[in-house]
Amino acid sequence: MAIARTVDRRLFFLFNRAHTQLAKFADYHLAGSSGVSTSQAAVLTYLGYHDGCRLSDLANGVGRNNSAITGLVSRMEKLRLVSRKKTLDGRSRAVYLTDEGWRLREIVREDFRSFNEKLTRGLTESEVDAVIKFLNLSIENVAPQDK
Repeated sequence: MAIARTVDRRLFFLFNRAHTQLAKFADYHLAGSSGVSTSQAAVLTYLGYHDGCRLSDLANGVGRNNSAITGLVSRMEKLRLVSRKKTLDGRSRAVYLTDEGWRLREIVREDFRSFNEKLTRGLTESEVDAVIKFLNLSIENVAPQDK
């Protein structure tokens, strides 16, 4: 006789599994129309709201470390999606969307709208609000605290 198992409540395991699967499905979804990765889509989306931001701000905004964002931006420069320019003080570089980057960003935004509709299918607005609250709080709750 099989033993009935309760719902898996190992949150980190479920987060990790969901992240892996969702990233794979999102990459597949984006590849079909815009041809960009989820990392590139995140940069396009962020820059749409913060065009001309510093590399470090972009890294923080999309949740990547500085070295990863430098490589990602370099690859996107080669695709002519972004450009880097020295800031006014000349000490850092700012990242800007090119015309092609702006065009592709609109496609990505539609892709994300469609993907989010699929992702939230079967949930009420209040359930979606609860998920959003939980995800934001989970990050805050485990972030290292400055002493």
